[in-house]
Amino acid sequence: MCGVSGIVSPPTNDLQDAISSMVSVMHHRGPDGQGTFIDRISEMVALALGHNRLAVIDVTENAAQPMKSRDGRFVLIYNGEVYNYKEVAQDLDRRDLPDGFGDTAVVLAALIKWGPQALSRFNGMWALLFYDIQEKTLLVSRDRFGVKPLYFYRDEKSLYFASEIKAILAASEARMAVNPDVAVPYLTRGLLNLGDETFFANIRQFAPASYQLIDLRSQQGFRYSPVRFWHHPFEQGQKPSAGRVSPDDVRDLFIDAVKLRLRSDVPIGMLLSGGIDSSAILGGIAALQAMSGLTIFSVTSDDPAANEEPFIDQMARYVDLTPLKVNVSQEPLALLDRLSDATWFNDEPVLGGIAGIAYLRLIEAARARGIKVLLSGQGADEQLGGYHKFLYFWLLTLLKANRYVEALKILFQSAWQSSTLYEFRLGEAMRYIGRRRLASATFIAPAYQERDDIDLGLQDSYERREWIDLTSTSVPALLHCEDRMSMSQSIEVRVPFLDFRLVELLARVHPSEKFDGGWTKSIFRKAISGLVPREIQYRRDKKGFSVPEDHWMKGAFRSRTMKMFHSEMMAEDLGLIDRKLLLCLYERFVAGRGYLNGRHFCRVYAFESFLRRFATNISGCESQSS
Repeated sequence: MCGVSGIVSPPTNDLQDAISSMVSVMHHRGPDGQGTFIDRISEMVALALGHNRLAVIDVTENAAQPMKSRDGRFVLIYNGEVYNYKEVAQDLDRRDLPDGFGDTAVVLAALIKWGPQALSRFNGMWALLFYDIQEKTLLVSRDRFGVKPLYFYRDEKSLYFASEIKAILAASEARMAVNPDVAVPYLTRGLLNLGDETFFANIRQFAPASYQLIDLRSQQGFRYSPVRFWHHPFEQGQKPSAGRVSPDDVRDLFIDAVKLRLRSDVPIGMLLSGGIDSSAILGGIAALQAMSGLTIFSVTSDDPAANEEPFIDQMARYVDLTPLKVNVSQEPLALLDRLSDATWFNDEPVLGGIAGIAYLRLIEAARARGIKVLLSGQGADEQLGGYHKFLYFWLLTLLKANRYVEALKILFQSAWQSSTLYEFRLGEAMRYIGRRRLASATFIAPAYQERDDIDLGLQDSYERREWIDLTSTSVPALLHCEDRMSMSQSIEVRVPFLDFRLVELLARVHPSEKFDGGWTKSIFRKAISGLVPREIQYRRDKKGFSVPEDHWMKGAFRSRTMKMFHSEMMAEDLGLIDRKLLLCLYERFVAGRGYLNGRHFCRVYAFESFLRRFATNISGCESQSS
């Protein structure tokens, strides 16, 4: 796990300073070592590569980057982990690998031997730049789900790549317009990282599951044209079918995904929420008899609606470990004090506002214990119908197919077995309101109300609904926040549920098997029998990682919120926010009236904090006509 940066530009004397500035600004991503490489390609073009190293597998200097091949022809900078590097190495010439090799050496050797075809062999997370000095080509690639970030920006003279936006801003010294197509859906519906666009109008994300081979000698310059090396089964037209996948199939592959992600030369911990997913990972580690040295970290709250401490304690007792807990209800204003710094690390408004900072406190607790690797349960809900909304999507699918009896049966079973129906909240469903109606019903200024044009797939098939959450509206934003908050403390987070083999397997599970008996995640609940206590295996409720934002926005945060909303706001100066309407809606919310919830106002607070932190890099807002 590291940070990568690259510049393709004229061979000026400033190139070393520019790449060094990118490395410096991302020091938190790799405090264990830094390195640069520069090659003059022609009179017109040079390439600079930079790397920040977080040593996790093969912590010796043998794994330092940029890593060169033995003959000096190839250079690799790489951020991430390829967990199955030992298996990939079996198909390589042992003479191409150093003694005690780690995954970086395997990635280099595999790319040399197979080129881009090597990517489909990798099971892991990565963002990499692979340079062929002889052919003057640069291979750029990102993992299947974009777990590891990679951004690019092109101005009149140069092309920049980096793990974080702030590195591009530092090297290019660019000032850019805010992208309203990103800002407005965030403010209205809390949507982030929906595609390749960012809050900065000219900076884009490199596509996941893709690569591009760039000819640096080309006179035509860089044209973004990524090639996909992997497609989700839904994209390939594969349909799930009942009885195709058994709970045992899920259990075996899930445990193997966990096993692969335990490969490390440094201490490992895990994030335990008390929910089914993280508890199952901990149960899988116990089943693998890999508990030695493991530390578990949990967030607790004094708010009964958000606190999962009883389930955390129950799972901890089940595996005979004591969790390290962080109570986020103590001194909530201290969380608000951290928002600006968290925003800087995040390169955008923090997902969930205060919840993201609470997550950062948990990561800080892990760092204080010397942990460099954490396992997380991210990505399960989107594949197993875990969110409450998925039950409604499945019921809607059944009704559209005139399967009324089956829909009624699932409805009654769910009402009896779980609390999904009773935990429905209008505020959570607001993002599915007609996009024009939602923007006009909030505080978005009229000139930008048309910029909320995101397809949430409400009218589509159930399978497409899960695929959209996995690839667009849910997982990418969660991964972004998890990466930035963890890497701000130089910690790597691994996500077993995004093992591509498990993703492909779960895509073949029929929705009826995910909601069998009225339970969400039904097939997975069956699969983890014995790994977790039955009380967790068949939990009726679902809380998720949350903090009492509604309560705080009406109480502890009210004074600071009012101060910000009454002051001169950059969001208003940019023309995005109608501040008078914002104040009116906030006062209605505090009085217990209106349809907006605390998250809406927390997002405005977070967005304004983002604008102020990156003010020197912001030139305005893209106009309505752009």
